Amino acid sequence: MKTPKLILLAIIAAGAFGCAGSNSTTETTTSTTTTDAYPTLSASVANKTASINGTTGCITNVNTTMDSALPTRIKDNFKCQVAYVSGTNYIFKSANLPNTTSFYWAGKSEYDAGNSGQYALFAALPNGTGSANAAGTNVISSESLQLTIPATPTLKTGTLSGTQNGLVAIGLTLNGLAIFNNAAAPPDNLSTEALTFDGFDGHPQNTGIYHHHAGVRKVGISGTDNNDANLIGIALDGYLIYGKKCDNATAATGDDVTLTASVGTSDGTAANITGASATTLDQLHGHTTTTIHLSTPTYHYHMALDPTATIDTLMGSYFRGVVGSVSN
Repeated sequence: MKTPKLILLAIIAAGAFGCAGSNSTTETTTSTTTTDAYPTLSASVANKTASINGTTGCITNVNTTMDSALPTRIKDNFKCQVAYVSGTNYIFKSANLPNTTSFYWAGKSEYDAGNSGQYALFAALPNGTGSANAAGTNVISSESLQLTIPATPTLKTGTLSGTQNGLVAIGLTLNGLAIFNNAAAPPDNLSTEALTFDGFDGHPQNTGIYHHHAGVRKVGISGTDNNDANLIGIALDGYLIYGKKCDNATAATGDDVTLTASVGTSDGTAANITGASATTLDQLHGHTTTTIHLSTPTYHYHMALDPTATIDTLMGSYFRGVVGSVSN
C-alpha cells in the first residue's frame, strides 16, 4: 500500500475528548453537525515528556477526528488532526506536534546545557555537528492551526497567489504538520537552511511552528526520502501533494512514474504555466493525471527539485488553484 490507512476507532462518549489530565489519544469519525466541537488536544503536551501513542501513532493527547462526510482520500489517510466539512470547504485543525523524534523537542539551549537527554523524544541532528547547525534556539510548540480549504479545487486564472505571501502555512501533511514554501528566512537560501532540518526533514521557526519545506520522511516509504508516489498532504488550494513519483493510478509500485521537474520559474501568471504532461511537471511542481486517490485526471503537486530553493521542495512559489485561508 502506498499510503498508510487510518484506523478509525469508535468512541462511545464525546466526553472522551475533553477529560482534563487524560493521557490518552483518541480517534473517531463524527458527523458534520458535531465535528467543530472536538479539540485537537485532549490534554496539554509538555516537550520534555511528550511520547508517541503506540496505538494511534500520534503524540499522546493529540486527537484524530475525521468527519464521516469527508472523501476517503482524506479520512482514510490524514491523522493527528481534526478535519470536517463546512459548506463548500474542508476545515483542518491541528496542534502541529510532530509524531517523531526531533532535536527540537529540546532545542539548542537545552542541548548546550547538557539537558537534552531528559527529553523523551529528543534525537540528535543528522549532520553530526551537535548544535552548530540548529535553527537558532527554536523549539517545538503546540499550535492551533486552522486551514479552510476548498472542497472542490479550482484552477486560478490571471494572477496566481504566491506561496511566499506571509501565510501561516501553505498546506498540511498527512500527520497534521504545517507545510511551508520554497524560501528560507533572509538572507539564507533554503538549501542552506536545510542544514537545520531534523532527522524527519522538519524544523520549527522562531515562534515554534514545526514545519516542512521539503521531504516528509514520516509519510514516505522508509529510506526513499520521498522518492516514491506516496501521498504527502494537501495544499491550501485543495490540491493534493505527492512524493517525487506518480503512482499511475494503481496500488502497485512497479509502474510508478519517475517525473521530470521543470527547470523554469513561474512569473505568477496562470497563462504562462507550461510544460506539464504525464511524466513532466510545470513550474509549480504540478500536472494533471489520475492517481490512486483521483479517479479522473485532476491537478496535483509533487515534491520536486525547485529552481528557487535549489533543493527538492513540496511546492513552488505559487499556488495553481484558488486558495482558502489559514490562521493560528
